[in-house]
Amino acid sequence: MGQETKKTTAKKGTELSQAKEALQQKSVELEAARSAVEKAEYARDIFLANMSHELRTPINTILGLNELILRESQEEAVKEYARDIRQAGNILLALVSDILDFSKLEADKMELTEGIYDVSSLLNDLINSISVQLRRKKLDLVLEIAQDIPYKLFGDEIHIRQIIGNLLSNAVRYTEKGRITLHLSWKELPKDSIEIYVIVKDTGIGIKDEDIPKLFKAFQRMDSTVRSKDDRTGLGLAITQRLIEMMGGRLEVQSVYGKGSAFSFKIVQKVVDREPLGDFEKQYKDSLRSIEDYHEKFIAPMGRILIVDDNSMNLAVAQGLLKGTRMQIDVAASGEECLELIKRKTYHLICMDHMMPVMDGVQTLHAIRALEGNPSRDIPVIALTANAVAGARELYLKEGFQDYLTKPIDADKFENMLIEYLPSNVVYLTNNRNISDEYEETQEEGEFDIRESQLYLMGFNLRNGLRYMGGDKALYGKVLRDFHSILQEKETALKDFLQKGDMPGYTIIVHSLKGNARNVGADDLADEAFELEKMAKAGQLEDVTVRSPILFGMMNTMRNSLRVYLETEDAGEKAEQTTEEESIGKITEEEWTRALQELAARLDDFDGESAAVKIRELKCYDRPESDKKMLRLCEKAVKDYAYDIALEVVNAVL
Repeated sequence: MGQETKKTTAKKGTELSQAKEALQQKSVELEAARSAVEKAEYARDIFLANMSHELRTPINTILGLNELILRESQEEAVKEYARDIRQAGNILLALVSDILDFSKLEADKMELTEGIYDVSSLLNDLINSISVQLRRKKLDLVLEIAQDIPYKLFGDEIHIRQIIGNLLSNAVRYTEKGRITLHLSWKELPKDSIEIYVIVKDTGIGIKDEDIPKLFKAFQRMDSTVRSKDDRTGLGLAITQRLIEMMGGRLEVQSVYGKGSAFSFKIVQKVVDREPLGDFEKQYKDSLRSIEDYHEKFIAPMGRILIVDDNSMNLAVAQGLLKGTRMQIDVAASGEECLELIKRKTYHLICMDHMMPVMDGVQTLHAIRALEGNPSRDIPVIALTANAVAGARELYLKEGFQDYLTKPIDADKFENMLIEYLPSNVVYLTNNRNISDEYEETQEEGEFDIRESQLYLMGFNLRNGLRYMGGDKALYGKVLRDFHSILQEKETALKDFLQKGDMPGYTIIVHSLKGNARNVGADDLADEAFELEKMAKAGQLEDVTVRSPILFGMMNTMRNSLRVYLETEDAGEKAEQTTEEESIGKITEEEWTRALQELAARLDDFDGESAAVKIRELKCYDRPESDKKMLRLCEKAVKDYAYDIALEVVNAVL
């Protein structure tokens, strides 16, 4: 019996030990599973953030270049196509944002970011976002906005804008005739808070009773027979409901199939300023006028701005958007290049991309502020970013930026921001006059003599190259010269990395070459660089070694052809310059200042005839290009009797 007891005890001990081991193994497995889940979630977040940025970047470029078409095209059919592109691009952008937001909500990582906001500005932006669609579908917009609502509140403006924007977009999408109504009212609450009540109503297709529960479920679709051609994923209302719930509210829906729908919600906001909003009708009409044919709001011929972005197409778009302002624009493709430029030049404003390799926008800003002896050390810096996420504004302000603007760049907001941050003495408001036409620069400002047939034979697609430069021939000429100067440098670097078997280093250089070639329209060279980039990324050293001589041969041929082409161009410019210098006189700085003061006095007296004589006299002197440009602007202003603008241009120099 004793022996049997010992056996039983031993058996139980073994079983207990095995159970402990099993439990420990299970614990290890659970910990491993938990770690795997965390890694997967982290990888997903990184993937979605990167995809959001990578998708937004080409969309930004498309919409930016499309904006230039809308501005510059005189053909109504082309402009109509461009408007369709803008609408489709905005839908695509919204889709990217929806996917990112939904992922955050599912992971419980969406956070509210509260701050002070202006109700009028919020409403204006919302109306502007749907005005084109309203006009196209000939829908009326009825505004029921309480005139006594406090105009400045504290809350999550970004998500409130998203909520109402989603509801308005849905209303327009499902309404073919009739009207859209935006209702905004409020009631007082304790502790300086109010409850705002928002209703969006439409006279559209309505919703069947059995389909209403599907509205707030992700990826659920209603009856396909009534769906709009531009409907997206079904995420919009699901996201909207979740956001409202995060703010302590609830999204309600009432609908009659075939007659229309009404979506409503209530949320609590804190009051910052109780001054009433007033009549919003005028602001609404102004918002409609803002989408008419473009006219720049200002010119700033003496304004100096630096745009920093590692994407050359983004730089071209920004330059194109600002072309009509006549500002002096410099560009930098990296943080390092930006720092080198500000050591030599003084700027009034810097616009800087955030996501850049090696040194990003935040790091570059900190380096600017820390740089001793930097004349641009304290000037305003605006962040440009494709990462349109909640809390972005607060993040950039905390890092030291004066403001931030999301991509794709809204031309109207961009110009307003420039007017705000540029020195007032260099900005001349146009008062809706088309100053761009009145003060069009002539070819004497260094127009590049493009010989298209020669460039075509050398392997350049001029049409593509000019498109990337916003149609600016002078800029294209500069970029073409830069391209010629870097070809030898890049070939040497590629050969060096190839000899060492350094595929990561080779990848970086050939990727850069691809972008440079694409900028100037060297499409065949860009395509060859792209193929080698893919091989290098995959670590295919042998394949890269075999194919690289083809690339080097193309680079060598192009470099030699460009050298001859540019030498011919330089010889022509030198001959013109020599002829011009024969009739140019000299003047001291003191004499120049006195002459400008005399010109200013004549302009102040509205004596256009004598001012014109003085300008012609001053144009004979040997002066820097900035002074020559100033005189050309003055001359054109005087011819058009715009003595006030001419006087401001002269005073900006004195």
